[in-house]
Amino acid sequence: MLHPRALDRLLAVVPDVVSALAFAGLWLSPLAFGPSGVRNAMLVMLVEFVLIHASAFLGAAAFAEGATKLRKVAMLGGFALLYLGFIAAFASAFDATWPFIAFGWLLLGKLRVIFHRAGPDGTSGGFAAMWALSALAYLAAVFATMLLPLPRLGLGEAVRPLLDLPGSGLWVDQPHRVVAAGMLYFGLLAWAKWHALRVQAR
Repeated sequence: MLHPRALDRLLAVVPDVVSALAFAGLWLSPLAFGPSGVRNAMLVMLVEFVLIHASAFLGAAAFAEGATKLRKVAMLGGFALLYLGFIAAFASAFDATWPFIAFGWLLLGKLRVIFHRAGPDGTSGGFAAMWALSALAYLAAVFATMLLPLPRLGLGEAVRPLLDLPGSGLWVDQPHRVVAAGMLYFGLLAWAKWHALRVQAR
């Protein structure tokens, strides 16, 4: 039977591990999740960028000193409407509606933070550390996979026309880079969260 702390660490990293494995699977077999698999993976990375950026402002609103809970909710609502514009653009470009659900989940998490402070001393330290970790991991994954030579594996030129990728750019022309970035990003998050929780448990 797992120790409660070990179970907590496991539950914290499972979503990121599953995501990293899904991206790795797409790199090896791009049609494993259907023709839209790589397209959805690209959308995940684009939405994740918006969510990381939004988290900084939403977190600042949630931990605003001297602000009432009602004012915090109003500030969060204002920032949410602003970022919904970006999400709407992605949803339109990719002809998908689930980015709105993902963003709604993020907003729900921020509303919960208002009533449950992130740090043990009632500060935003824990939230700030997690935001910085996510931002650094994302930038490292994206730039590393943009600059380093990477094998295409299953994402060869013969497969690319079958993926129905919208727009243009490096990720569209070389989709193996976006799935590699997703695999690396979520893998880094899983490792960092496991390590951080392990240190805290000592």
